[in-house]
Amino acid sequence: MAVLIKPDPVLPATRTSGVRRPGGLPVFMRRAFGEDWATAYVFAAPMLLLLGGLIAWPLIEASRMSFYNVIGDRWGAFVGLGNYQTQIEDPIFRRSFWLTMQFTTEAVLVKFFIGLATALALHNVKRFSGILTALILAPYIVPEVVTAATFRLMYNPQFGALNLTIGAVYDLIGGAAVWGPAFKGIPWLGDANLALHAMVAVNVWKGVPFFVLLSLAGLKSLDAELYDAAAVDGANAWQRFLHITLPGLRYVIIVETLFSTVSTFNTFGLVYLITGGGPGGATRLYAVRAYELIGTLRYGHAVAVALLVAPLLGLAVIVLGHFIRAGQRGGQEQESAIYKGVLFVVWPAKMIIRFAVSIFWAINEVVEASFGLVSRALFPAGSVVASRSQRRVLRALSAIGISLTILIVTFLELYPFYWIIITSFKSVLQFQKFESIFWPTPWTFVHYQEIFTNTAQFPLWLWNTVRVAIVSMAISLIASALGAYALVRLRWRGAGFVSTAILLTYLMPGIMLVVPLYQIFAALQLTNSLGSLMVAYPTFLLPFACWLLMGYYRSIPEELEEAALIDGCNRFQAYFRIVLPLVLPALMAVALFALTNAWNEFLFAFVFIQSNSGTTLPVGLGRWIIGDVFRWGPIMAASVAMSVPVVAFYAMAQRFLVEGLTAGSVKG
Repeated sequence: MAVLIKPDPVLPATRTSGVRRPGGLPVFMRRAFGEDWATAYVFAAPMLLLLGGLIAWPLIEASRMSFYNVIGDRWGAFVGLGNYQTQIEDPIFRRSFWLTMQFTTEAVLVKFFIGLATALALHNVKRFSGILTALILAPYIVPEVVTAATFRLMYNPQFGALNLTIGAVYDLIGGAAVWGPAFKGIPWLGDANLALHAMVAVNVWKGVPFFVLLSLAGLKSLDAELYDAAAVDGANAWQRFLHITLPGLRYVIIVETLFSTVSTFNTFGLVYLITGGGPGGATRLYAVRAYELIGTLRYGHAVAVALLVAPLLGLAVIVLGHFIRAGQRGGQEQESAIYKGVLFVVWPAKMIIRFAVSIFWAINEVVEASFGLVSRALFPAGSVVASRSQRRVLRALSAIGISLTILIVTFLELYPFYWIIITSFKSVLQFQKFESIFWPTPWTFVHYQEIFTNTAQFPLWLWNTVRVAIVSMAISLIASALGAYALVRLRWRGAGFVSTAILLTYLMPGIMLVVPLYQIFAALQLTNSLGSLMVAYPTFLLPFACWLLMGYYRSIPEELEEAALIDGCNRFQAYFRIVLPLVLPALMAVALFALTNAWNEFLFAFVFIQSNSGTTLPVGLGRWIIGDVFRWGPIMAASVAMSVPVVAFYAMAQRFLVEGLTAGSVKG
């Protein structure tokens, strides 16, 4: 009897690693380009297109331009390093470089300490913390041109808010009758010794919320059980801060400080709109100097100025990239040779910092011992009553410190807004006669009526800005969401290089790329078109957006995708059906930052768009505040109208912003 042998059924290959290998793909292709190279390149394509077309190619053109005597659109003779040598020998450039270093150092240090203190205070507030956080975040989301208009009014020597307020307080405490000379006002922007510090104050006012936001998200990610265990062991609040909070925020502190350092160093719009680099070059930062050279059509020299500072920023970007790429597939088994080289270069600075930290710890031990002696003298050990009194005193001091910190920071952040609002409702006569200084009497809507009904410009500028913001936000979401996923989840050759390239995008000052970008858009017939802004804006948001999303992707268990792949999904289906719904809070955070970036940007819109039909709000309002005659009523009314949409959007989506930052993006 014949035995019929039934063949075994062909079972689908199981995927134990979560990686789907394309059928029939030669082994050498996977070895040459990576296990997931085909899928990864599809995911990363939008990001690579932006980086290649709007960063790499303009950078190559800018670098080539720096070696030629380029005057306008005419390329002259090859001069080699002549442009660089000319700038290094130029006292104007040398002064602008050191002014930029001073400006950046002062601003970043002040922002860090105020931001961390404010975040700690908000983290310990149980009621109204959401409202307080939203109020403190307001300066960060207000358009840059509104900030410039506000502080030009605040610093005005005759009817500026600061001098009027100081004068009122001076009179309140006795004035000239008690203190001698009458208060004549302070020339905040007219004194070369004060102007740079005044601009530092503006940068701090606008930049503190960024530190508060990231530090607060980092604090929310810390394990509360660590604090409980330390308290049981007898650690006081200061010791818990030193040994738990600071180490836990190490990653956040490094990332936020480096991000802020690069952006502060590249500051252009605020300084240009408020001081123009004056008085006497006292606020001529390197970006302003480069723009002055662009204005004289000396493009080769302008690019050389920007490239001369690039190596310094490159050190910060390489260190930043080391921390951002932590946990990236295949990239952290060993530190890169470049990163080790940077550590060798900055070794003296590292030793100085370590020495300063050792001194701090020595002083801290002495101070803690002194406070311990005082505490034991006031509250003897073993006494229950004394112990309770000590806890009550410490709680009272803590409550006072938290309340004072929040009150002072909130007042400083909101005070300029108060002047924006009341100024927009003052009549011209009230300005001229210095009447109703602190409160409009009567209130008038004539300035709002003027910008919305008496002129067609403002509604057109608003509509242009809305269109640019929506399209650029969509491009930012697509490029960063897909690109960050490819960098975190997929194995492909070139991922490390692309990560570094993304950070180099953040390094590139806009003032260096504006000339080659303008030439590219002119060749594509995109100048005087909103399309140039729609594709340019997302490129410079990629570093922060990818950092945020890469951290969020790492917080999602890979087992979810592996299960989807085993059930028959391909990598794209697993991403769109499983991963994408889980990253919606992070995408909302990216959308908010993209909207803010598009609503704020001044330089590219100022250079690329010359026609009034394509003017955006920052450029249109900027034209109103550049000059010697200011119509403060319409300017402040336009500032309020320009700020309301973005503030409302943030208010509605604030919960997603904090959640998106907290869930993985702030963890090292």
